[in-house]
Amino acid sequence: MPKKLSAWIPIAAGLLLVFVPTFIDLFNGIWTTDRNAHGPIVLGISLWFLGFRIKQLLASHQIFYQPASAAGWCLLGFGLACYVLGLSQGVLLLEVGSLIPIFAACVVMFFGLRSLSKLWFSFFFMLFFIPLPASVVDAITQPLKIAVSVATEHLLYWAGYPIARSGVILYIGQYQLLVADACAGLHSLFTLEALGLLYMNLVGHQSVSRNAMLAALIVPISFTSNVVRVITLTLITYYMGDAAGQGFLHGFAGLLLFLSALLLIIGVDTLLGYLLDRRVDGKTGPVPANSIPATGLGFYSALAIQLKPALVVAGVMLVAIAAARGLTPEQNFKTSIPDFAGMVPKQFGDWKEVPSPYVQIDLATGEDLSTEQPYDAVLMRTYGNPKGEQVMLALAYGRQQRQDVKIHRPEVCYEAQGYSVTGGTPVDFQLSRGTGAIQGTQLLAQNRQRIEAVSYWIRIGDIFPRSASQSRWYIFREGMSGNVPDGILVRASSVQSGADGTNRAYQMQQQFLGDLVNALSPESKRLLVAQG
Repeated sequence: MPKKLSAWIPIAAGLLLVFVPTFIDLFNGIWTTDRNAHGPIVLGISLWFLGFRIKQLLASHQIFYQPASAAGWCLLGFGLACYVLGLSQGVLLLEVGSLIPIFAACVVMFFGLRSLSKLWFSFFFMLFFIPLPASVVDAITQPLKIAVSVATEHLLYWAGYPIARSGVILYIGQYQLLVADACAGLHSLFTLEALGLLYMNLVGHQSVSRNAMLAALIVPISFTSNVVRVITLTLITYYMGDAAGQGFLHGFAGLLLFLSALLLIIGVDTLLGYLLDRRVDGKTGPVPANSIPATGLGFYSALAIQLKPALVVAGVMLVAIAAARGLTPEQNFKTSIPDFAGMVPKQFGDWKEVPSPYVQIDLATGEDLSTEQPYDAVLMRTYGNPKGEQVMLALAYGRQQRQDVKIHRPEVCYEAQGYSVTGGTPVDFQLSRGTGAIQGTQLLAQNRQRIEAVSYWIRIGDIFPRSASQSRWYIFREGMSGNVPDGILVRASSVQSGADGTNRAYQMQQQFLGDLVNALSPESKRLLVAQG
């Protein structure tokens, strides 16, 4: 190994110390979920393509040695600041995303901005493996799922199948299918978009028109592939049953998604080539053969850098690691995990637990906290009064409220399970004389089977946020102060025959919630309303 090439060793060591723990957490966390299963695939392709592109540029003498120390240090400072903030406050978008400016800073610092411009697509491609905030994903995913559901319903109905739809739930024959995020959401669109852009860059067409049109068409191609996947799963379930639809053939449909997308991209590219090639005098085509990466000692010598600045960069990375650990709030849990079954009485006031024909909207639970499972304890019961009125109660508690692991707002849960949601009206619940007004929300959720009036509040720490931005800002302020707040969702809902009785339903739910709070012990009362 050339002497100056060994200067990369401290930088490589610094990068490993910074990012290995992050990726271990990803592989053991959100990358194991359907929503983010594309992450490791895109990461591997990103790193391979970066190396491939560097070798390609070296072989064609397009790597320039014009170090830009000032720009490099600014970029490195920005990247490490994102890393420190993301790691300490639990913001995966910043923690994982910091990889891009840190890598780019090393290129700029030792080779210059001109060399970075030659590698721009390699760093752009890395954007596709960064986990997005759940609130952003949910806001964009729901319209995508509805569009895929509508397309599937119309195509299969046109083909003569007995199919109907309510929101993102498809009914075919005797079966009911929920179009999940992984089947038709933002992440699959991101993965297919990344696949198409990589194909376009590797092929390396010279025609600007052809590249622009292909890049624009990747979005409808991705959407079409999602429709093909959902149609396939629907037909598998219709002919072979639920077990087949949710088992091995479900994974096979995922492979079909990417295969159909790749074939469509190649087909559209071929058609564009037929239509546009004549306008560019046949200059389109793959990368010339003389761009094959060089090998040997001369190739590695071209990457040599100075040892002293490399050691300084590695040292700054170590300082960033220490700063992130120092700013990470301690997990000082103020309460133990509540025993809802023993804490909440089965009878209080005029209310008594009763069996119910209705299934409540699910709340995720699990031993390992993740964006999919943010709760430590959940209770779901139905209560009735002597008038025959019924209220469904749901309590969900999480001891850790972080930026990417926090209470799910009911609007998101209802919409994800096929309901259309209207209202979302802010309400101050007056529960009893001993407690102040509790800031909450009332909404109306509807699908083809029922209309449900919902009253709820969310407590995070000492506040009752009504918006995701309010929750995030409070969690950030608490985190920077060294605290991790707990949180609880209190939700009351009732099924009604029509929209006419909505106001009565809300009044009944407020009375029910007041009776519930008054029936609790002072400690349990504080858990729900931070007072008592």
